[in-house]
Amino acid sequence: MSRAVVLDVEGTTSSIGYVHDQLFPYASRVLGSWAATHGGEPAVADALRSAARIADRPDAGRDEIVDILRDWIRRDAKLAPLKTIQGLIWQDALASGALVSHVYDDVPRALRAWTARGWTVHIFSSGSVAAQRAWFRHSPHGDLLPYLTGFFDLENGGAKREPDSYRSIARSIGTDPASIVFLSDVAAELDAARAAGWHTVAVQRDDTPPLGGDHPVVTTFDQLDLRDDLTGGPLPVGHGLPTAQSGAGGPR
Repeated sequence: MSRAVVLDVEGTTSSIGYVHDQLFPYASRVLGSWAATHGGEPAVADALRSAARIADRPDAGRDEIVDILRDWIRRDAKLAPLKTIQGLIWQDALASGALVSHVYDDVPRALRAWTARGWTVHIFSSGSVAAQRAWFRHSPHGDLLPYLTGFFDLENGGAKREPDSYRSIARSIGTDPASIVFLSDVAAELDAARAAGWHTVAVQRDDTPPLGGDHPVVTTFDQLDLRDDLTGGPLPVGHGLPTAQSGAGGPR
């Protein structure tokens, strides 16, 4: 029977601070010149038109749309056209070396261990699939794509706080929901995944705010025991890990 791990990115595999302090400002800074250069490409043109429609300014010119996108970046809006354009910008920047990604040191160890034991590993992030692939291809630990089987974003996965998104992903990867473990630093996402029948584990990194809810908590992937039999959940009975409701406790 197939078994799968699905990972969030910001706050789970990678630092929220790095994304907000490095990637967002970079995208905002180069957005105007980048749109002028790439605006005629079909995927970019479609995203720009979609942004204008969402903003209820269907007749907006490119400069006005760039201003709309910059405002969305400031507000960290989870909107598909913004994520598409950010992803393409970051893809170019990561490939050229203008940016490097951030991945916590425990993540490559876990990816190697899980895949060696027959688990498939997938990403579900609000960032576009293009951005996800570039992020893990150009990591400080080298190319991590060989350990990743699937990628899901707002377009092909759906809203991250809706149970139907997790049901859809389970069907896409061909895995029973009871054989999927989801890791995230956002309680509402974990709640949605659990409502879809998935196992859930909250990730409490040093730079993430305290979690609510009653999901078991790890502070590093090294603490997660993915057993072949998930009847009792992804963590062994008596492992001693707290729930998000009780607080992570101890060193993080």
